[in-house]
Amino acid sequence: MASGCSSLTVTCGEYPLALTSPATALITIGAVVAVAALPLLLGLVGPNRSYGIRLPAAFISEEHWYAINQFGGRRFLLFGMVVAGAGLLLRRHPEWPFWLPILALFGTLLLLLLTVRSIKRHAQEME
Repeated sequence: MASGCSSLTVTCGEYPLALTSPATALITIGAVVAVAALPLLLGLVGPNRSYGIRLPAAFISEEHWYAINQFGGRRFLLFGMVVAGAGLLLRRHPEWPFWLPILALFGTLLLLLLTVRSIKRHAQEME
């Protein structure tokens, strides 16, 4: 990086994209979560102890595992899409107040907690 540069930038269409921006963080987090959710949603991940929704109810049977993981996959795919969408909105509107990206990052944490709570509730209903 040349001296005097504060961040690495790449071009995304006509907009420079700072790789240290909150918008980029949201887009990246959302995309990674959405991609990781797809195998769960599609039922491609069998029972294991390293990848998937690993709640006690998921290990009752293979049927429970797939049902809980498909439900969780749907929820995490939605979470990822919402988070990435928020990042894209922030990216397209750099004129928005400086505190809005910070609020979006905290909103992401709240949405994550609500997503996990929803999955846990679904798993408890299956027991």
